[in-house]
Amino acid sequence: MKLRPLSIASISVVLFALTAAMTSGAPAALKSSTISPILKSAVSSKTLADPGLILVDPLSGETLFENDADSLRKPASLLKIISAVALLDYVAPDFRFTTEILTGTEPNTLIIAGSLDPWMERKNWLATKMGRVSLPKIVKTALKKLDFDNGAPIETLSIEYSKMHTVDLDFIKAQFVARNIKVTTAKVSAAEARLNSKESIAKFESPPLQKIMDWMLIWSDNTLGNRMAMYASMKAGFGYAESGIEETFIKTLSNLEIDSTGLKAVDGSGLSRSNRVSAQMLAELLLKTYDNEKYRTIYGGLPVGGVNGTMRNRFVTSAPKAIGLVRTKTGFLTGVVSLAGYVQGGDREYIFVAIADQIPRSYAAAQAARVALDKVLAKFAKPVPSISPSPTSIAENLDGN
Repeated sequence: MKLRPLSIASISVVLFALTAAMTSGAPAALKSSTISPILKSAVSSKTLADPGLILVDPLSGETLFENDADSLRKPASLLKIISAVALLDYVAPDFRFTTEILTGTEPNTLIIAGSLDPWMERKNWLATKMGRVSLPKIVKTALKKLDFDNGAPIETLSIEYSKMHTVDLDFIKAQFVARNIKVTTAKVSAAEARLNSKESIAKFESPPLQKIMDWMLIWSDNTLGNRMAMYASMKAGFGYAESGIEETFIKTLSNLEIDSTGLKAVDGSGLSRSNRVSAQMLAELLLKTYDNEKYRTIYGGLPVGGVNGTMRNRFVTSAPKAIGLVRTKTGFLTGVVSLAGYVQGGDREYIFVAIADQIPRSYAAAQAARVALDKVLAKFAKPVPSISPSPTSIAENLDGN
């Protein structure tokens, strides 16, 4: 039996009822009065030992809760978030690092014109799998050309290089030495590398910066974190060195109108116990970059609780209902457990930063602090409410068509 078409007035009544039913259970925005008791209990616990902690609603900009958020703390790997933001001030997400190898004007001379590629790989199979530049392939390609030009296997080799990391250059040199080739090296400028070159042998490209940055954030790669910060330092005019990282970070925060008073950055990875950042600084940074297209790609690189990266084992047993609802950077040093990122709280995501750097220096204490933070986040982590069907689809269903 075909249903009789409803009048416009009748449809309006039905739509109102359906919408009310579907949205009545949708979580409302968190209120400070609701969340304060939960977080007060957490910060007063011995497990977290009075952490620097803050929760912010990014839509309103309201701070829902804070505890000692202005105090300067050891951030551990949370510092990598600043490294990523600083680099995006100067380099686009689709940028690729290039490394070109060329023959020199002098016989048995190899020119390596690099660009400080932060992600070269020593294992050829892994480089192939991940799309990274393979150091063994560079050696193999160069040797084939050099032997051909020499008319016989070379016995001596002079390498002139620019913008190469020392450890990568040392690996290349060792590969030639292992083949009984006597090697000398000389560092030159990028201009000199081009001037002294004769013929291009091959050019190698890194994956896009976005992929490299995702890996750095998801797996908290310390080498990448430091190299990215130094590259940002070079672009900012402070040189490719750890000594320029702090000034670069201060400049980045200042450009975003974030007070960086007291910030200390000895490296870009967060490994140094001398680094100092406040939870407030990080919360403001996450807030300012959240809807800023220039930095928005950082969001996708943050590991998801119970799903991937350094968060893949979090929430699985401690708070399974929060799996997939927390996207955050982790940090860990002896006596330090930290988190900074976003937690889905129903109709919106909330910015959450916690730096517990006064816990006992033991694995058991660190694990207990992680579980405590997981359970706190799980108390207000809620999935996105269901979306109501459109009026058109409901009207068509009621009409029987």
